[in-house]
Amino acid sequence: EDGTARLGYRVAERVAGRGVATATVRELCRMATAMHGLRTLRAATSHDNAASQKVLAKAGFVSVGPATPADLGGKSGTWYQRDLQP
Repeated sequence: EDGTARLGYRVAERVAGRGVATATVRELCRMATAMHGLRTLRAATSHDNAASQKVLAKAGFVSVGPATPADLGGKSGTWYQRDLQP
């Protein structure tokens, strides 16, 4: 409704560390704008998930504040956001 959506993702262990998640998140950002007219994507990750934090940073997301255990299935973490270009 306001042009914002939440992003969630997971990749198979056998392809972890090969850039698959980063490439996919970047493509989803492109599609979110081109196909769905979204202006902002948000994603949360736990403090102990360094790999996901790295993926989001490489895909242009920035930290925007704390994520509660209710947001992350019982873990504390951080919300990240990317403002999309039309």
